[in-house]
Amino acid sequence: MTGSGRPRPAARLRDAVFGPSHADVITQVVIVVVAWGWFALNVRGPVGPAALGWVPNLCSAVLAGAALWTVGADPRVNRAAARFWRYLGAGTLLVGLGSVVRGVQAIADPAGRIGAVDGVVFLAAVLLEGWALLRLPLGLEGRPRRVTFLLDACTVVAAGGLFLWQFWLRPSLAQEGGNRTAFFTGLVTLVVVLLALFAIVKVALTGGSTVDRAALRWFGLAIVIGALASAPEALLPPGAPSPSQLAVPLSCLFAVFAARCERRTRPAGDATVVRARRRPFSVMPYVAVAAGNVLLLYVMTSDDAGERLGVAVGVVILAVLVVARQMLTFQENARLVARLDAGMVELGDRERRFRSLVQNASDLITVTDAEGILTYVSPGATRLLGLPAEQWPGRPAADMLYVDDVGEVLAAYERVIREPDAPVVFQARLAHIDGSWRWTEITMANLLHDPGVAGIVCNSRDVTDARDFQQRLSHQASHDALTDLANRSLFGERVSEALSAGPPERLRVLLIDLNEFKTVNDTLGHAVGDALLVAAANRLRSAVRRGDIVARLGGDEFAILLEHADAAAAQTVIARIAAAFDEPVDVDGHRLRLAASIGVALGTVAATPQELLRRADVAMYAAKADRDGPRIRHVDYAAPLDVPVRARATLERDLRTGIDEEQFSVVYQPIVALDGVDLAAGGVPAMVEALVRWEHPDRGTVPPADFIPVAESTGLIVPLGRWILEQTCRQAVQWLAVYDAAPRLSVNVSARQLQEADFAADVSRVLTATGLAPHRLTVEITETATLHPSCVQSVHALRALGVRISLDDFGTGHSSLSTLQSCPVDEIKLDRAFTGTCTAPAGRTVAAAVIQMARALRLTAVAEGIETEAQAQRLRDLGYPHGQGYHFAKPQPPEQIAALLEAGKAYAAAR
Repeated sequence: MTGSGRPRPAARLRDAVFGPSHADVITQVVIVVVAWGWFALNVRGPVGPAALGWVPNLCSAVLAGAALWTVGADPRVNRAAARFWRYLGAGTLLVGLGSVVRGVQAIADPAGRIGAVDGVVFLAAVLLEGWALLRLPLGLEGRPRRVTFLLDACTVVAAGGLFLWQFWLRPSLAQEGGNRTAFFTGLVTLVVVLLALFAIVKVALTGGSTVDRAALRWFGLAIVIGALASAPEALLPPGAPSPSQLAVPLSCLFAVFAARCERRTRPAGDATVVRARRRPFSVMPYVAVAAGNVLLLYVMTSDDAGERLGVAVGVVILAVLVVARQMLTFQENARLVARLDAGMVELGDRERRFRSLVQNASDLITVTDAEGILTYVSPGATRLLGLPAEQWPGRPAADMLYVDDVGEVLAAYERVIREPDAPVVFQARLAHIDGSWRWTEITMANLLHDPGVAGIVCNSRDVTDARDFQQRLSHQASHDALTDLANRSLFGERVSEALSAGPPERLRVLLIDLNEFKTVNDTLGHAVGDALLVAAANRLRSAVRRGDIVARLGGDEFAILLEHADAAAAQTVIARIAAAFDEPVDVDGHRLRLAASIGVALGTVAATPQELLRRADVAMYAAKADRDGPRIRHVDYAAPLDVPVRARATLERDLRTGIDEEQFSVVYQPIVALDGVDLAAGGVPAMVEALVRWEHPDRGTVPPADFIPVAESTGLIVPLGRWILEQTCRQAVQWLAVYDAAPRLSVNVSARQLQEADFAADVSRVLTATGLAPHRLTVEITETATLHPSCVQSVHALRALGVRISLDDFGTGHSSLSTLQSCPVDEIKLDRAFTGTCTAPAGRTVAAAVIQMARALRLTAVAEGIETEAQAQRLRDLGYPHGQGYHFAKPQPPEQIAALLEAGKAYAAAR
């Protein structure tokens, strides 16, 4: 290309001559006409210079050589073909050079024949083109086929050589009387003819794997014409024009045809020309042998023994080649038969294996024709459909299908017919003769084009169990395992869908909490609690409307989604719930009645599922706070209800800050001996109970009744209790270091703390760090804590350390005598409710019974909440050894306790 993007002049000339305009063909035709006309004018005698007769040869050879070379230089022709065409172009140009040599010789000797120089040039051209033919890939696979081709080619070439020797070369040599020039000319001509014959045989037997077959035929014809036309040159009289002046232009014309055929195909890159597979058989070798035998019969009538011997030797060579060819064929046939037998055996084994697999496969395999009529059904039909396989062929495939799935299967059938290369996979139900159905995964493939099948093949795999399992997994993921109600996740999705689908003002969420369920669980066990939850779930189902969603959110919390419900509809559902819960539930011999608190939240435009549940939760807690209300009580959410919730959240946040900043302090309430010296008179406390106080920086003193429940519900009681234990143990050690009569320490521990797996280890670490002896520490637990197995384990671990255990508020919880036997208790504390009534005639009985039980169980007894001297005297008379209350002393800071100890120390010294 030039700088302007236009083709170079040489390229434009090449495209003009050898492009699609057929200029090269027209030029060659003109040259052929000129050459043949000149030959016709000079055949009876010279009419002009002999050298002019060789000019058309030169022109045609140059033009044809350039055409052939141009094909080889085309980048779209693969490498093997490009090399072949370049060699042919070079050989053709050598033919033109030989014509120049003959023309020069004709100037000096117009009657001269082929000489040594031009003979060498022509021979070089023949050898170069022969080398191109030999280098051309045969396109034969396997050594046997290549050997067979060579034997067949040699047979045909040998027969041709035999005929050329007999009818042309031998008579020509005999006529010339041993002339070397004639011999050389004949030899070259023989080689050329045999080479041409080899090219024809090669094209006939193998074709071309890299070169267009039509191009090979044209070029083979060009070689044959050129070779045969020059054969009788030695037999012409002196001065006659050479037949090559006729043959070379015509051969070059055919060479141009070959070049144009190759340019027309233009295989890209290294791709080979794909040919249709043909059977490796040709009649040419057999025709050659038959011709040789005919020639032998012909020469048998000759009197020349040498002639007969030469032909006989040629026929023998042909026979040897044929025998070798047949031996090779026999061996190849034997191998083919062996391979065929092995293939048939393998095919039979595969067929039996396939038949066995199909016959014993659990899948159902069917073949239908284009009209949907069954032509084959595997034995799997018996298991899936209930009918033997032999009863199905000839029936429509639709008879197998569940009626609701026929349309989907027909759509898949039409698709696989429309797109035969794309298998279709879908699921459909097959109908059993007993009326049931099975889900199957069907793979449908179009094999109508396969003559061995000629139908639509369907492989139906039973996936009923898999689908059921998936559905169960999906159901379990979205439903509560105990009650089979929707779980929190599914309920949230349904609420979100309802908010998006309709007016949110017509949507209500009910949050239901079972009252006193924890008491049932703790006293009667989890099995009874679970049965009660199931009964509550069933009654909620029966109370709602069709389409309402009932869910268990966790524990004893349930939720109901009411869509398209106004206030009256919600009240109706709540009334139904109350009626359903009014009927007692019989569980494991226990007759229980359900009570519940219900919070109702109304949908709003900006509400989310989480916000609706939060509002319903706030309303539910408001209903639960109304302890004097009915058994089934409900509250509708209103914004003012958020005030205590926000206050609780603020308290929780401040509580966390208070623990981090140590805003708490510990005060101690003395526990005295009822028959000992009064504290005001110099007595000392036998024990002190540690009580926590919170001095809020903004709110001042926060009562324990306000923050202890929040600490327990949030788990903050664990770090707070750890801090209290460390402070009190360190204080007790300080008192012991100064006062011999220092009191023992009593610390309250909640059930939430005892549930910590490492609570006992924490206590042990604190005792070790502070140096307090374990027996000087008493841990006070509530009766409720003894109902939790994890709490009881922690109590046993504390008792193993040597720590004393006190059961606080005895008589008001859920403990029993069996609890006192199973839980290692050292002390019981009579609750203030019984202390306050101990002076009344009806109230002294409980206090008396508790002290008697303590004595029987060898437990220490402490009466707490003593407010008057009369109460103290009554408890002293009943035998209580220790008492605690405001009558003796209020909770005091450690400095005041130290002052009591100091006064007691002085009192003891004065005595």
